[in-house]
Amino acid sequence: MSRETTQTIPQEATKLKKLGKVTARYMEMEQFSDSDHHTGYFCYNCIYFIKPNHCAIVTDEGEDVNGHTSGVIAPHGICALWEPNEKEIK
Repeated sequence: MSRETTQTIPQEATKLKKLGKVTARYMEMEQFSDSDHHTGYFCYNCIYFIKPNHCAIVTDEGEDVNGHTSGVIAPHGICALWEPNEKEIK
C-alpha cells in the first residue's frame, strides 16, 4: 500500500505533499455523522479542515485505518494530527 499522494497543500503554500489517510491515522466515524460536529474531536472543528470535505494536510484519496474509502475528509472523521479550531468548537 502506497502512502504517498499526488495532492498538495492548497495554494501550494509549501512544496510538501499531503499525508495519506493511514499515515495520519485518519478514520471516519459513521456513528457520529449526524452529531453536532462543533463538540468533540472531529475533523469539522480542526484547524486543518477545509469545508466542506477536505483537509490541508491529509489527502482525500485512499483508505482510512479501517479500510474504508470515501474520497473525502468527513466532518465526522478524526486523525492523529487534530488541532482544535477555537472558532468552531462550542
